[in-house]
Amino acid sequence: MRTPHPALHALHVALDALPPPHSRQGPALGNWRWTVRQRLAGVRSLLLNETDTYGPAWRAPEGSGLLDARNSLLERVRVYDSLVLQTPEPDVVRRDLMRLLIDVDNHTTRVRDALAAAPPA
Repeated sequence: MRTPHPALHALHVALDALPPPHSRQGPALGNWRWTVRQRLAGVRSLLLNETDTYGPAWRAPEGSGLLDARNSLLERVRVYDSLVLQTPEPDVVRRDLMRLLIDVDNHTTRVRDALAAAPPA
């Protein structure tokens, strides 16, 4: 990941802590699921707070489409918020959430680039 944001790092660490298949019975998998869900809430907060943090970037021509992209990422976070607790295939959810992490990282980079290109207020 290019963005050293604590929320993204925390989710990445949690995803890497998926118990091995032979120890996914009982509390080990349940603890992993809840930890991932909590870390996902940090990613949600990161995305929701972008409009406050990067206000001018949303209005700049370079920032066109950023709000739609953010809303799409928020929808994916919402879907995985419940899916991580329910799916019988934690490996699939882990893979999909790793993809989401990359997409959020790319998005935050685009937002920062748009902010840097925006004329001063």
